Amino acid sequence: MHHNETAARRYDVLLCDADNTIFDFSRAEEIAFASACEAMGIAPTGELLHIYSEINDALWKLFERGGIDQPTLRVRRFEQFLAKIGVTNVDPKAMSEAFVTSLGQQAVMIPGAADAVRRWSRVVPVVIVTNGIARVQHGRMDRSEIKGDIAGLVISEEVGAAKPDPKMVYEGLRIAGVTDKSRALMLGDSLTSDIAAAANAGIDACWYNPKGKANAAGLPVRYEITSLDEVDAILAGGDGKDGDGE
Repeated sequence: MHHNETAARRYDVLLCDADNTIFDFSRAEEIAFASACEAMGIAPTGELLHIYSEINDALWKLFERGGIDQPTLRVRRFEQFLAKIGVTNVDPKAMSEAFVTSLGQQAVMIPGAADAVRRWSRVVPVVIVTNGIARVQHGRMDRSEIKGDIAGLVISEEVGAAKPDPKMVYEGLRIAGVTDKSRALMLGDSLTSDIAAAANAGIDACWYNPKGKANAAGLPVRYEITSLDEVDAILAGGDGKDGDGE
């Protein structure tokens, strides 16, 4: 027995995280960090990038919990970084500006992601939902291969709330014109941001977990995948895990 695609389709919208889900954020960060260091007369090294990344990650986690706003975060990460490496003659605001400018120019995607988004967008509207800096995300999206494939871009700075706040998810549903939450799927790599946002909004979550991390918080995950190519079958309703077996 064959269903037509519409009847079999399980979801009416795919909400998709940007960084480290479809954009190669680690690579973009590396390039932008090197560029910001050079602009400030600091020789970039892997060790310095590691120090910066740890500081930055901790501040973004604080941001997700509502403990810091984004304009403060942008500069504070460089204040903390410069203090940690003992550099006193560099303006953290100027370094932040150089970093953000360069980051907005990096549209490197995870291998296969552009093709995947193109395929998904033929089945359901794909809405990007990101906590990233608006200027950076618009800059990258405008330069990316998927610009014409996405149905919308939800950015925390523009919504006034950040994942895991369900407002981000609701805005994505509004853009796609989807009112039935059971027909929405959130795809992302971050448990504390993407998967928690899906849980808070009451929609299904697909956790992109290529490195096999543990779900320490025990958040509800409907699907766990290691490759973006696994999403196609989920959208079509034939994921084999809880489909009708036909």
